[in-house]
Amino acid sequence: MNTLSLDSVTHSLGVSYERMVEMADEGIWALDHMARIQFVNPRLATMLGYSQEELCGHSALDFLDPRESRALAHIKLTNRKRENDEHQELRLSRKDGRQLLVKVGSTPLFDKGGNYTGSLGVLTDMTRRAQIEVREASRSRALYLIATGADIYAILDAIVLGVEAQHPESICSILLLDESGDHVLLGSAPHLPSFYNNAIDGAPIGPRAGSCGTAAYTGKRVIVENIRTDPLWDDYRPLAIQAGLGACWSEPIRDSHGKVLGTFAIYHRDAHRPDDDDIETISASASLAAIALERNRDQKSVLELNVDLEKKVRLRTLELNREKERAEAASRAKSEFVSNISHEIRTPMHSIQGLLELVGSTRLDDQQKDYLGKIDLAVHHLLGIINSVLDFSRIETGKFQLDRQHYSLRSVLNNVESQLANSATSKGLSLVFQVAEEVPDNLFGDPLRLGQVLINYIGNAIKFSHQGEIRVTTKLVSRDGRTCKLRFLVRDHGIGISQDVQKQLFQPFEQADSSTTREYGGTGLGLAICRKIVEETGGQVGVESEPGKGSEFWFTTRMGITDGKTPVQKDQLDDDEVARLQGRHVLLVEDNEVNQMVAKELLSRVGVDVAVASNGKQALKLLAEQRFDAVLMDVQMPIMDGYEATRQIRDNPELRHNVVIAMTANAGREDKQAAFSAGVDDFVSKPIRALRLYQALLKNMRDAKGGKPEG
Repeated sequence: MNTLSLDSVTHSLGVSYERMVEMADEGIWALDHMARIQFVNPRLATMLGYSQEELCGHSALDFLDPRESRALAHIKLTNRKRENDEHQELRLSRKDGRQLLVKVGSTPLFDKGGNYTGSLGVLTDMTRRAQIEVREASRSRALYLIATGADIYAILDAIVLGVEAQHPESICSILLLDESGDHVLLGSAPHLPSFYNNAIDGAPIGPRAGSCGTAAYTGKRVIVENIRTDPLWDDYRPLAIQAGLGACWSEPIRDSHGKVLGTFAIYHRDAHRPDDDDIETISASASLAAIALERNRDQKSVLELNVDLEKKVRLRTLELNREKERAEAASRAKSEFVSNISHEIRTPMHSIQGLLELVGSTRLDDQQKDYLGKIDLAVHHLLGIINSVLDFSRIETGKFQLDRQHYSLRSVLNNVESQLANSATSKGLSLVFQVAEEVPDNLFGDPLRLGQVLINYIGNAIKFSHQGEIRVTTKLVSRDGRTCKLRFLVRDHGIGISQDVQKQLFQPFEQADSSTTREYGGTGLGLAICRKIVEETGGQVGVESEPGKGSEFWFTTRMGITDGKTPVQKDQLDDDEVARLQGRHVLLVEDNEVNQMVAKELLSRVGVDVAVASNGKQALKLLAEQRFDAVLMDVQMPIMDGYEATRQIRDNPELRHNVVIAMTANAGREDKQAAFSAGVDDFVSKPIRALRLYQALLKNMRDAKGGKPEG
């Protein structure tokens, strides 16, 4: 085999031999066109652990690390590009088996005819850089585990495995001192034999207790280059030989106060002396382990403190929960009390209203009609007070909700006008409604609550005015697609309100002063309830007034805009509807005798035959014996209430076909939801108005052939 001489190589490169010597700090080889080594400098021979003679004549591929691809390496080493040098990283294998990572800068060589003859390579040892990269990656991994509060043994394993990855020929361990500080416990040693770890775990420390036991005892670094001869290992030498260990260097792990927590150690299979890099490694690893152990100790202290705090928090939470339950129970009791009192007062009031309606349909002289009208006004006033108290109770308990539906704005205004016109006229006041032309009529919202706010505003204007005009104005503030913002204003020429009083006017129980209540009456809840209603619609309330010059109360509200016209509310049945009611058989379930009489009288007027049950239990018995076109079910009754009776009707296959219409004095949204949840078909609130009752029957009763409802 012909080899290239150094002179021929330097001549082909156009450089002097002296220049090549200057480059001797790096490994240099010359390869022929088949990647066979023709020349190596002393530095490269030292890097690989061979003599120059042992290397020359062999293929460079023979010295590749087994993990490298020979085909790819051949391409890299036989670079034929003229443009620039090619730099590649390769893993080579040293004579002692250790890996050598090098960066190869190859320059192609050509003869005078331009034929490729080989290459000259400069090899830079990158092993140190690779070790640093592995060390930093391992350190970052350990720090991440420390920062995220990982298990301490997982962190110690990460530290040990990181050093072993940096120094593949080594085996590492971390031992920890027990609570007494007299014995070592196994922290991490994943690659030491299990029998060795078992023997070391719990071993006493001392001045001649191997590398680790001695380092823990003295608090100083212990370097044992040869376990077979060092006296520190006399007691543990057979164990170490059995485990195949030849050298051990141990560094004490100290906390920030200098207290020894354990040791970090590096083992080698053969006798081995550490270099500066090795010393730096064991020192840095011990410091990292100290951070982990100290952090773990602090976390344990925090956990113990947390356990104590959590115990106190649990006790306090239990106490607060009991207080909350007591408060909620008191709130429920108050709400139930207000609701029950409201029901108990409403029931006779509704009976009175029903009787007034019946009496009003008889022949009366003018004086009797006047008496009945005044009684009706008194009943409405008392019911208004009850409704205000109940609404305020709902607001306090968070149960206040709007019942949104399609409606006609002008119908609501007409209804408000019809309710208040007589009151205004009786005081010599004119009541004027003005709606801007651009205000839409078909809206989606809660018409009942809108009317409630307007009635309160206008009622106050009538109450506090003695002359002049009360003007109710509706304006369009803005319109955005399917919604609009409206502004309602009620202007009077009454007594007016001072600036100081205006600030508190919409708060509960607030009036101008105590004399206002004595002279004009009122609970002081009306405007507070109005504010809540308006705020639920996304609006605001306000007032502008001066004493002696009248007041202008206003509110804004946001409503949905609907297509088409809202059906006109009729005030009486037509002949065809009356004919469809005649001959029907209805079961009235009602415990109040006056309400029984009123309902029977109203139904008999249109030819409906009525059977009566005083509670749910009686109703179930009658339903099992007779066929009814509908059941009018009161909700609150003794023995069995309307909810339970309805549920049993729906659970009975023989009875579930019956139409059930709930009747109750509590007409809130939650009351309707409870009724529909029990299984009713419709809901009629008391006082029983004849037209609403007839319409509910027409809407829900099936036709004579058992088909769909007629309404």
